Amino acid sequence: MKNRTKIFTLLIWIIILGSFSCKKDNTASDTIKKLYKSYKNGEISECKFNGAIVYSAGINATDAGNQIYDIDGKNIGNCNYGWGNVDSICKQLTDCEVIYRVRDNIWGQPAVDKYGLCK
Repeated sequence: MKNRTKIFTLLIWIIILGSFSCKKDNTASDTIKKLYKSYKNGEISECKFNGAIVYSAGINATDAGNQIYDIDGKNIGNCNYGWGNVDSICKQLTDCEVIYRVRDNIWGQPAVDKYGLCK
């Protein structure tokens, strides 16, 4: 009986401690996978706009500009500085992190693949 009580208590502690653990989900969302299909020869950044997650994506080409997408993949902004089409959202993005960048790009930056999209 004592052994069962000890085992039961141990299991309860494991469950309690496990519920407090914080594990970051490092898998790509469907939106990121969809953006990758269009921008595999480019760059995708995850940013914040008014506290919400948005994505800034552009192709690896001169004067191509980039597009802003909401969490569902809906286009919500155009940031084409080369052609003068710049929506106000473009200047309001914060906390941007590159999550994908093609190798040998025009920006001279290292390749990035945070979510393993090109595997």
